[in-house]
Amino acid sequence: MNVVIYCRVSSRDQLEGTSLASQETACRDYAATHHMTVVRTFIEEGESAKFADRTKLLELLAFCKSKATAVGALIVWKVDRFARNIEDHYQVKAALRKAGVNIVSVTEPIQSDPNGKLLEAILAGFAQFDNDIRAMRTVQGMQQRLRDGIFPWKPPLGYLPPKRGKKTEADRADPATFDLLREAWRLFAAGTYNKADILRLLRTWGVITARGKPLSPQSIDHTFRNSYYAGILRDPWSGTEFPGKHVPMVTLEEFSAVQRLLGRRSNARPHADVHPAFPLRGLVRCPSCGSCLTAGFARGRRQRYGYYQCFQKTCATRTRSYPAQLVHDEFEAFLSTLAPQPYLTEPVIGEISAALAADTGAAQGARASREAAQRRLQQQMAELISLRTQQAISHEEFIEQRQRLGISLDRLRQNEPAGITDPLTADEVAQARGALSNLSGTWKATPPEERRALGSLLFPVGCVYGRIRTADCGLLIRVFTQPEPSKTDLAALVKNNLNTLVGDIRRLLAITRVGRIGLQVDSDAA
Repeated sequence: MNVVIYCRVSSRDQLEGTSLASQETACRDYAATHHMTVVRTFIEEGESAKFADRTKLLELLAFCKSKATAVGALIVWKVDRFARNIEDHYQVKAALRKAGVNIVSVTEPIQSDPNGKLLEAILAGFAQFDNDIRAMRTVQGMQQRLRDGIFPWKPPLGYLPPKRGKKTEADRADPATFDLLREAWRLFAAGTYNKADILRLLRTWGVITARGKPLSPQSIDHTFRNSYYAGILRDPWSGTEFPGKHVPMVTLEEFSAVQRLLGRRSNARPHADVHPAFPLRGLVRCPSCGSCLTAGFARGRRQRYGYYQCFQKTCATRTRSYPAQLVHDEFEAFLSTLAPQPYLTEPVIGEISAALAADTGAAQGARASREAAQRRLQQQMAELISLRTQQAISHEEFIEQRQRLGISLDRLRQNEPAGITDPLTADEVAQARGALSNLSGTWKATPPEERRALGSLLFPVGCVYGRIRTADCGLLIRVFTQPEPSKTDLAALVKNNLNTLVGDIRRLLAITRVGRIGLQVDSDAA
């Protein structure tokens, strides 16, 4: 008789032990003792016993249904290796029986007589009972950790898990991002920066996700709504809250203030018309309250005069006017002091090129892995449909497993990595160098309708009138005008901000239209 063997372990850690090898050895010894011919062995490595999650089980069913293989029996080490709940056990058994395949357990006397059927039902029930108990104990263990003030899962951005072993200690602050995120909380709680401002600011500071990707608006929203940062742990099963032992990033008062801001307003930047006379509207901020200044004209005896003003109700200098010319002069004077360091330009461009080349290879490998995973899921979906067509599984099981596979496919599509960034061309490098070498001239030569976009690129969260020299500069200025770093620091800075840096360079070229205004920039520089 031709037979197949099915072995499974439920944990990746068991792969390093002897569980799979001992199962297969016992099954082969059983087959040899009973004069059976093993035609194929199916090994499920580190998979749970949920039915449609097991790719090898689907392959086994398809193999057994093929008339060319003429399989008469399926050998398993124990019933619980085959299924962990009664419904799955009998559904798969029914599918195999239609193909003329019986289930044989090496360690359990399962027979076709009434006593054997009763024992089989008891064993299948105990397998489900054991699985349910394990799941309940796992949840209870997590709930106990929460009561003890320990977060049992991966900590959010700004924190790191304990260095070794299981999580018996509280998460620790990430020295690279903790203080930056705390400052972002403080600025948002003050009410002068919206979520879009905070996102640009954090990107300027080089804060990235745990996976090395740029922050998204959704990640900012999730951060500001997460009570973990205020030292509160929430039980997702009961909704109960417990004090955490980790160092909170914000106080309860600050967290509550942020929740009130999120609940009462839209955090998008208000729309403001572009006016050539006021290129800094929405960019320059009030020296008293930090809110963005609006702008308008005041009529004099002979002409109109431009002013920037603050109309925040809580501002101590509300309605005070700042002459537009003074604001523009201060801004342009600061730009004239910013120029790339000669010793940085070529090394930065070199590091960008090297990092892009490395990312290209990694991205191609990741894309190939994703495509392979997508093909596997699509194959499982097709096999699941085939099983339902042959009535090998119930309609409820089909719907449930189809939803699971659909969710997995959706996650693959949603987590599609960003496209490979093209290396900078020699022409782009030359144009960027020209634009950065004289930012004041570039500003003046940029079309009025594009100046606000250029200002946001150079100063993502704006600048305070009277204190423009202390403004938080954008990534381009920080990279190309900083004091000379070590080669290691420079490489890390470029690698951590590669996509943002290249994107900012290309945005700079698109905004300023360097190809068209290059001559004017050069003449201003001269």
